[in-house]
Amino acid sequence: MKHLVIIGGGFSGFWSAMSAVRQSRELGKANDLKITVINKDNYLTNRPRLYEAHLDTVRIDLQPLLKPLGVDLVTGLVTGIQPKEQTIAVKKDAEDLTMHYDYLIVAAGSRLKQPEIPGNHLIHNVDQFEGADNLHKHIAQLAAGSFTGEGAKTVVVVGGGLTGLETVTGLQEIADKYTSDKLRIILIDRQPELAIGYSNEAREYINEVLMSSNIELRPGTLPVKVDEDYAYLSNGEKIATKTVIWTAGFEASPLNKFLDGNKDNMNRLEVDEHFKLPGYGNISVTGDAALSKPSDGVYATMSCQYSLFQGKWSGHNAVVDIFGGEKLPYKQSTYVTCVDLGPQRAMFTRGWDRQLEVKEDAGKKIKMEINTVWVVPSPDPEANVAAAAPVDPAF
Repeated sequence: MKHLVIIGGGFSGFWSAMSAVRQSRELGKANDLKITVINKDNYLTNRPRLYEAHLDTVRIDLQPLLKPLGVDLVTGLVTGIQPKEQTIAVKKDAEDLTMHYDYLIVAAGSRLKQPEIPGNHLIHNVDQFEGADNLHKHIAQLAAGSFTGEGAKTVVVVGGGLTGLETVTGLQEIADKYTSDKLRIILIDRQPELAIGYSNEAREYINEVLMSSNIELRPGTLPVKVDEDYAYLSNGEKIATKTVIWTAGFEASPLNKFLDGNKDNMNRLEVDEHFKLPGYGNISVTGDAALSKPSDGVYATMSCQYSLFQGKWSGHNAVVDIFGGEKLPYKQSTYVTCVDLGPQRAMFTRGWDRQLEVKEDAGKKIKMEINTVWVVPSPDPEANVAAAAPVDPAF
């Protein structure tokens, strides 16, 4: 029996497993393949929703989706990959395990790049569930203390990308759970202008929303130091605050260091059109850990929009690599974004120039459907297997 090991139970790892189950059945090899998913916990965390005010539904229990299909879930942290030995090192609780694989899919994802500034241990994030949960507890604690002290009601958000915009426009909803007080919210970005990657119309709408929401902007600067009472900016400004949230900059999993290959400035490993890592006969890299081209001349961004579908290709092609058959080249020709901008506001854009298509309440409805329907696995394991075919999605 062959052993396919998938590192990571996020969007790409989960759909790699579903696609592998599907293709092994197609080839009549289901009884000849053991599939193991290794994840840090029992959950697929819907990371795009971690900016939201309510976190109770952002994690999906993996076991009911994997076990009925015969897919093993191992909870633990992968600490090393040994390609020559075809083994990986896993720390499970206090135990150190060594796991052998015949084929490996690295779907270990990405993480927020920790800023290397004094006081970085005081900075909050919405990158992982634990970070988002800690932010909620922090705001609840400030509210319980009646926001005592200078700057207690001031929140500084660093980074004007999609995550930063969704965080900054959703903060008051988080605070509203604990207080009737209004926060002073400041958005900081190193770029001289906000949302440079968006079309002019989309940028105008973003700025309109921020202005009407009384969100202050500090373009062209970054914090250089944070302590318990202040954020110190590179332009010399000192902001009294007890809450700094960092959303700027991501990097691929540090597990990529165990593998040779071309890497970009976000530590992503470049893969071929089948997600195979060049130089290795039995290793694929997918999702945020991979540098891949969904269409000619364009590299995929780190996002669930790509990770979800990439898993469907990488799982299929891994099984074909193991047992033979036709590998399918990755193709994802459509690129869209949908940015939540607070109560009854969001915007939907299309294309790499991010042309604005839908906004306001209509955009919000699309955003909520994406977050709660489109990217969420079915509770029926067999429905997920049926949906795991590698097909160019149409948005």
